[in-house]
Amino acid sequence: MSEFCLVLCTCPNPETGRNIARLAVEKKLAACVNLIPGLESVYAWQGAVEQDSEVQLVFKTAKVKVDELHKLVLSIHPYDEPEWLIVDIQSGSRTYLEWMRSSLR
Repeated sequence: MSEFCLVLCTCPNPETGRNIARLAVEKKLAACVNLIPGLESVYAWQGAVEQDSEVQLVFKTAKVKVDELHKLVLSIHPYDEPEWLIVDIQSGSRTYLEWMRSSLR
């Protein structure tokens, strides 16, 4: 089983995404966070179909950091229920994974 994962989380705008990403990296809860702008989301929420522009965050982190990262995100995220999906990293280049490991220490 791999020690690393990706965490997906959407944000309402780039400013919010950058703030969350910067704090996560500063606190060594993520080695890197990609911000993907221009996302259009269609979803069911409280009995209605909603449509919004969002920014996708992709956190690269260690599984042991996920709970603390989630607490950080929940403490500053403006959504009532932010996306929080965890995808195992099955493999990757040895040097990149070592960089991740050292960045999270």
